[in-house]
Amino acid sequence: MQKVYVISGTMCTVDLWQYVFPKLKNILPVHIDIIPANSFEEINQMILNHIKEPATIIGFSLGGFSAMNFATHHPEKVKKLVIVAANTDGLNESEIQLRKSTIDFLEKHTYKGISQARIQQFLHPDNHRNSEIISVIKKMDADLGKDVLLRQLRATSTRLDISQKVLSLNTPIFFIAAENDALVNLKKLKEFVNKSEKGTCIMIKNCGHMIPLEKPEELASILNFTIN
Repeated sequence: MQKVYVISGTMCTVDLWQYVFPKLKNILPVHIDIIPANSFEEINQMILNHIKEPATIIGFSLGGFSAMNFATHHPEKVKKLVIVAANTDGLNESEIQLRKSTIDFLEKHTYKGISQARIQQFLHPDNHRNSEIISVIKKMDADLGKDVLLRQLRATSTRLDISQKVLSLNTPIFFIAAENDALVNLKKLKEFVNKSEKGTCIMIKNCGHMIPLEKPEELASILNFTIN
């Protein structure tokens, strides 16, 4: 069994991977919980606490950005990166503004849980009424709650563009992206991969941002291929 380290995204627990992990072959996933972190420096330390020798790291969304950022600081600890639904250039302007307004709102109001509109931003239109996927997203959000949401938004919304640093890595990077992801700029991602000597981009059709929940079988199949 090959051990791999897995990092989830904003307001995501290990539940995010519940349909993926059982389909992995000869792979032992170790989930790194970055929820308590107050900065990317603390995230780097949390990853460092788990990894003792060069490892394969799988990261989803914020976890993907965190994995790449970790690799730029500790390249000797990374054998391979698998980046799911994330880019190297941080957040787009509209997402940054949304997060700022969310922080302002949460500081003054009671948090009633993730809205249906926000959930739909994460999903392909085919899944806007998928009760199973929606229930997982709502459960993760409810399990973590307002304090975690505020901490994660404050700690991780200022994401500098790390493209040049990632390009200089001598590490194989597999980007797994969805064609209908509203949060990742696919044009920029493809441009980045074209510049990269070690980068590969694998596209998933009919899928939004939540690849591990929307296309778990396809994702597991890709992971089995890229890791083994």
